[in-house]
Amino acid sequence: MNIYRLAAIDPGDSSWRWSNEKETVWACAPDEISARAMVAARTFVAAPDRHGDKTPWQDELVTSCILDPTMSLMRAGTVVRQDGSAVGE
Repeated sequence: MNIYRLAAIDPGDSSWRWSNEKETVWACAPDEISARAMVAARTFVAAPDRHGDKTPWQDELVTSCILDPTMSLMRAGTVVRQDGSAVGE
């Protein structure tokens, strides 16, 4: 399992309104697509006016998603903040 670091590239993008997390997070997933999807699902902001808009975590122009070999000891399927607290669990 791989650990990915996801961080804002464009913090001013309007898609951030669909995420309750705005800071860097780490996701333990098999690949980048899975990591992005996991973070998007766990930070989702439900709203009646949301009609299939992407979250920032799924947009390569808005967030980066890179392998982070410095992180270890994360369980598969987890997303954590910089302070180690879990996101969306």
